[in-house]
Amino acid sequence: MASSAGGAKDPKVAKLERQLNLVSYLLSARAPVPFSDIRARVVGYDDEASPDAIEKRFDRDKADLRAIGVVIEYKADDPTGQAGYVIDKQGYFLPELTLEPEDAMLLAVLQRALGVVDDPLGRNLKSALAKLTIDSQLPEPLRASVAEQHLLDLGRPTKDVQRQHLAPLTEAVAHRRRVAFRYRAATTGQVEKRTVRPYGLGLADGHWYLVGWDEDRGAVRNFRLDRVQTKVTVPTRRGPPEFEVPQDFDVSAHVGVEEFQIDEGRPPVRVTLETDEVATWLLERRLRGAGTLTRRPDGTGTYEVEVRSEEGLLRWIAEFGGRVRILEPVALADAYHERLCAARALYA
Repeated sequence: MASSAGGAKDPKVAKLERQLNLVSYLLSARAPVPFSDIRARVVGYDDEASPDAIEKRFDRDKADLRAIGVVIEYKADDPTGQAGYVIDKQGYFLPELTLEPEDAMLLAVLQRALGVVDDPLGRNLKSALAKLTIDSQLPEPLRASVAEQHLLDLGRPTKDVQRQHLAPLTEAVAHRRRVAFRYRAATTGQVEKRTVRPYGLGLADGHWYLVGWDEDRGAVRNFRLDRVQTKVTVPTRRGPPEFEVPQDFDVSAHVGVEEFQIDEGRPPVRVTLETDEVATWLLERRLRGAGTLTRRPDGTGTYEVEVRSEEGLLRWIAEFGGRVRILEPVALADAYHERLCAARALYA
């Protein structure tokens, strides 16, 4: 920066420091700066070298700075009446960066995909992406939603029917527009019309899910895209957002959970299950923090968990083919036994 009056003048100022001092001084000046002022007031040009040597130093610095986009110009006809050197502030300072929601989502996807990269290039790229998205138009809940679930399926094939719904739903999530579609419920198999405020999209176990506020149920619900039976319609595509995403919304808390954890608006039921050696081994690798699994010395175990969808639990247990048994509550164990008997009778 500018040297203080009467201070010692160090001829060994590093080139980068000298150039930064020059840029800072010219940007802070209100009028063009004569070379005599630069030599007298900018550290790095105020040493005891000859006038010719300092002028050549100044010319080299101007060339270096121009090469990186910082242009120092000489103005002889400034409105202030003073001739000298200036840096055009409009050309120097970058304009505020604004991204379209779709572009911001793509950057969020890249940040997610680079989450496992730990080499120097990957770290630098992640830092650059973070700086690019800081002024993006994505509100924070949506940015977290997009970043925490995979808008790009990295290697896992998705069904065509799901891809058909992704484009309109991604647009609706980005612009906060209500959507409508007919949906086949997993619990009843019935197809009903749903109107949803879409909060986020997520991918789990090869299936895409929409998470949003179900206006017909008055609660947050999950919708598996391959159960959507009609084209997704966005009633209004222009204008201001139709809803706000809750600040505490986290799509990862809704996507990828077991079917029995999906909230159906009923009080949770505490269930105790008995698992054989194979089921215990599978659950140790499959569970995502739900419930408590206790392994016995012989490899069998007990699994205690709060269940929000009893229907979902019964289907989940059936996947294990007899390796999981309900201990409590007894009424739920009896209901599962009756269902098994009915299934056997069907195929007898």
